[in-house]
Amino acid sequence: MNILICSTNDFDIYQDKNKSTLFTIISKKYNNTNNNDEIRLFNSIVNTGIINTSTILKDKTQKSMLTIKALSIQNFKNFKENQNKMNGNDKLSLKIISSLIYSLSNQIHYLLSNESKCFYKIDIDNILVIDNNKFIYLSYEHLKDVKNKCIYIYCPISKNIGYLSPELLNTSSIPIIINYKTIFYSIGLLILDNIKEKMQIEPKLYYFLERCLMHEPNKRYLLYV
Repeated sequence: MNILICSTNDFDIYQDKNKSTLFTIISKKYNNTNNNDEIRLFNSIVNTGIINTSTILKDKTQKSMLTIKALSIQNFKNFKENQNKMNGNDKLSLKIISSLIYSLSNQIHYLLSNESKCFYKIDIDNILVIDNNKFIYLSYEHLKDVKNKCIYIYCPISKNIGYLSPELLNTSSIPIIINYKTIFYSIGLLILDNIKEKMQIEPKLYYFLERCLMHEPNKRYLLYV
């Protein structure tokens, strides 16, 4: 039997007991309710090339799974704990920050352009770190339909966990119809929270954060150039 090494809220990650560089990501849900979203999430990893050694497979019950060849996979919390052990703090270097931005931006752009879907917030419990330098976000709960540049949410959401935009925090009724760029603000907050306090922010990163954290959603951009 393969070894369970870590989990997100919706997925379990197993390591092959005979081949330590082979990992499998499987949904915790045992029905087909979210099968389409499962494929969309996996496509956003495979088709973007964020993880070049990733492949979508199906088991005997036609349940989808994502296999990844890598040296390591861990959740974001463990990754930061390891950073703390090595560096004396859990903040991230500019090189790692750049990779985090690149990975999540590519995944979000793919979902918007190819699946008409987007996450409405970021919760670090759903971030996986591959080989210490690649990042993916896996969540059914946070993946919603996008129509006419708006995310549609039809159930109550938790406002106490994760990185949320000001406009999302201010919502008070269901359904929630909100600009899809709410996720840009969440990415900005995630990055800002993981920058070393004494690290001099280079102009490229400064302008990235400025674009993400604009108060007016229409003025936000997910652009790191």
